[in-house]
Amino acid sequence: MTKIKILIIGSKGFIGSNIYLYYSKLSNISVFGCDIYPIADDTEKYFYIDKNNPNYEIIFKNHQFDVCINASGLGNVSLSFLDPHNDFLLNSANVVKILDAIRVHNNNCKFVNFSSAAVYGNPISLPVKESDLIKPLSPYGFHKSVTEKLCAEYSSFFNIRTCNLRVFSAYGPGLKKQLFWDIYQKSKLYGDIIELFGTGNETRDFIYINDLCEAIHCIINNAIFEGECINVASGTEITIDTASKYICENLAPNKKIVFNGEIKQGDPLNWRADISSLSSFGFSPVVSIKEGLLNYSKWIIENQL
Repeated sequence: MTKIKILIIGSKGFIGSNIYLYYSKLSNISVFGCDIYPIADDTEKYFYIDKNNPNYEIIFKNHQFDVCINASGLGNVSLSFLDPHNDFLLNSANVVKILDAIRVHNNNCKFVNFSSAAVYGNPISLPVKESDLIKPLSPYGFHKSVTEKLCAEYSSFFNIRTCNLRVFSAYGPGLKKQLFWDIYQKSKLYGDIIELFGTGNETRDFIYINDLCEAIHCIINNAIFEGECINVASGTEITIDTASKYICENLAPNKKIVFNGEIKQGDPLNWRADISSLSSFGFSPVVSIKEGLLNYSKWIIENQL
């Protein structure tokens, strides 16, 4: 039986590494990694890319893949304001390079692009649907919307099979940035207070990393791949205040969360995804936010981070 060949670009990042591990456990899959970090082992299944001059031509010229998952790029809203040019290069220009290499050398390869819920900005109503207006609040969100158009372009004009994943707030073991990591880092400081941005009433739709991997698998097997966008989330809304208290109970029960009332530039107020499309592919989230944060906390403790 011929194995399905999957290439994961950004395989050393938080999401990419978990997708790689997920597919490494499936007997009918041959998974390959690609990233900007040179490594000495497993060179036959790993491709090193020069971050200053990424070139995907040689990869797709010498290898034929059934699926390419692009989990690369820079996921930092604040940095996108400080250096929008770099954000564009990593999150938009890089995507067209991958797409064109696929067009020239491997045009039957499915392309899964990681977009972001950041394209929505502040939705007019919740839950937000894929058909709703997009109005990004940051260069990061805007550049992600550009990649969606690029995928639609290559699907429409060149028959490349593409789809975009509008991922909401992904978290879990291995993540060393964003809200929960920030809380942990601040919990190690002196004093009884952990200060966070916002009011605490802001809401997010968190999806645990294991559920995210399952969602991707469902999409690869069932999506039409005509440049469409798909919400990837749990479909559950929770306040930042409640989520913060959950992780504080695990890692710093003697600390108190305090919100400073200041909204960070580029941050939305409320998010909850309509996951009807994703659910139609057979996906259903398994890990609750409390269980997920308990797992995340155990990972931090066990690794003495």
